[in-house]
Amino acid sequence: MHISLIFYMVSKPEISHENNSNPSMSSPTQQSQNLSPNTFPSSKSGKSLIALNITAQINEKLTPSTFLQWCAQFEALLIGYDLLDYVNGDIPCPSTDLSFTANPNKTHWVRQDKLILSAILASTSTKITPLIATAKTSQQA
Repeated sequence: MHISLIFYMVSKPEISHENNSNPSMSSPTQQSQNLSPNTFPSSKSGKSLIALNITAQINEKLTPSTFLQWCAQFEALLIGYDLLDYVNGDIPCPSTDLSFTANPNKTHWVRQDKLILSAILASTSTKITPLIATAKTSQQA
């Protein structure tokens, strides 16, 4: 099965308020003209989520013989989107507080890390995928 993720950056929509002092009064046409087709409301933490279109951005799947090329491309992509710290462990998963209430920062971290893990899995060959398929985080992969 061919896995393809749609590349988009999820962020708060930026609606132009020029010639309109009340953003809720702008027409849907005005709002849609000011929204990129790749923008969406941010997560509850207020931070953006980034999904990667690996098939468009990585030209070689990871195989035993393509590791160096794949690694260079994937690392450059992660650095470019400021996501490398998830993979190398510099941004650890926030802990759940003792009240067991939902932690929006933890929820955001888990969602972003799963998007990265999915991109890693999508960029591997059928010989490599089984070796990392049980990884729960991008760092484990």
